[in-house]
Amino acid sequence: MAIYTYYTDGAATMVNRNGKYLRQAGGWAFICLKDGEEISSQSGGCPLTTNNEMELYAIYASILDYLEIANKEDSLVICSDSAYCVNIFKSWAHGWQKRGWRKSDGKPIQNLEIIKAIWELMSGVEDINFRKVKGHSRDRLNNKVDKLAVVAKKMAKDTGKTTGYNQRDDKLLGSKIN
Repeated sequence: MAIYTYYTDGAATMVNRNGKYLRQAGGWAFICLKDGEEISSQSGGCPLTTNNEMELYAIYASILDYLEIANKEDSLVICSDSAYCVNIFKSWAHGWQKRGWRKSDGKPIQNLEIIKAIWELMSGVEDINFRKVKGHSRDRLNNKVDKLAVVAKKMAKDTGKTTGYNQRDDKLLGSKIN
């Protein structure tokens, strides 16, 4: 039994124009370790997105990758510096699903399409754990994955190209408008 650990991150730029935040380019990235040894990394981006969407997509891409390379009895650990993302999958999503994908106050859930896609992928993983790591600190792998996401953001901005997992187009990316 192997332990696959994925460090994930997202980066995006939003600008404030007259009190309204407008989306700009973003990038996502993951680094994969198998039993503590770094074995791969991947990144991509989108010219029009938010940081939370990129954080979530990095998790989505990590689980896709895990499902392609791991065995059923292997463990999956997702390390994210996003409390939002970790809380979704450790605490909130189960209740949201029970309520028909609504918050407890009845309000809609932001980023629901990608959250549901991740939730569905998670059903194919027997042993999955989410770990919150401190961002922009002394965590070497968190800092490394952050740099990959920032480079991917710049590439998306410069090229206007959307890049998903395995360099594929993905309907979860690029469908948002201001």
